[in-house]
Amino acid sequence: MKIFTKFIALLSWAIFIFVLIDLPAPQVNTYGIPLFDKVVHFFIFGIFVWLLFLFFSELNKLNFNRIIFLSFLLATAYSALTEYLQKFVHGRNPSLFDFFAGILGIMAGLFFVGYFTNKKPRLLLHICCIGCGAYIAEELKKNYDIILYFFNPNIFPKEEYERRLEETKKIANKFGLELIIGEYGYEKWLKIVKGLEKEPEGGKRCRACYQYRLKEAAKKAKENNCQIFATTLSISPHKDTRVINEVGSELVSKYGIKFLDKDFKKDDGFKKSYCLSKELRLYRQNYCGCEFSIRKVVSCKI
Repeated sequence: MKIFTKFIALLSWAIFIFVLIDLPAPQVNTYGIPLFDKVVHFFIFGIFVWLLFLFFSELNKLNFNRIIFLSFLLATAYSALTEYLQKFVHGRNPSLFDFFAGILGIMAGLFFVGYFTNKKPRLLLHICCIGCGAYIAEELKKNYDIILYFFNPNIFPKEEYERRLEETKKIANKFGLELIIGEYGYEKWLKIVKGLEKEPEGGKRCRACYQYRLKEAAKKAKENNCQIFATTLSISPHKDTRVINEVGSELVSKYGIKFLDKDFKKDDGFKKSYCLSKELRLYRQNYCGCEFSIRKVVSCKI
């Protein structure tokens, strides 16, 4: 709903500019103020680029720099288009001075939003294991203010849970990241997957597990004033990213928070996570975590 509202605001302002700039000359009142039309161009395009920025900010897959670039590009193109169209309006002609006034307004608008909003959005990253999570946290730190959330009641036995948690604490300390530790609650998790014990890995049991953990991640993100949440689950070659992203996206409207539906396996993500964990001498487990997925070590080509 937010993105729709911002789109309507952007579209309405674009139409307003189109009508205003392309009014026949006799209808344009300058009030006798020198350079009045230049001031108009400055402000209307400054507001236009600000609305563009707000709209693009709703798109999860765009980082701050791309939003700024796209906003500048489209605002400049629209300024040039409206100026060119004046060629066909009675009593008016395209003006480079008006165009440059619009560009100055665009730059001022971007300076304004950059100055007041160039704060990285807060992202809560659900960590299933730090062997994969270290790489993802490092990548996401470039564009987000990261909070790690370790909530994995599925991990069995308790010694395995403790080992993964200790590794997560180590990396949180090394990278200077806040870490929130969820309740272990293995018995509660068993009730969540009751009746699905014989499901193959990647089946209905896994989906129920994702739903439980991501629901808690969304709630925790909301509690900690995060604008977005994500999970490291999708980096595993044994996990179905489509299912994970479906589950995460289903929680967006319920909790009013964005979900970063990214496949971290892409661009050699799993290989890079393996290399980084090896460099940092991190523990890497050989099974998903729950007692139903314990299996012999399978050698994978990296």
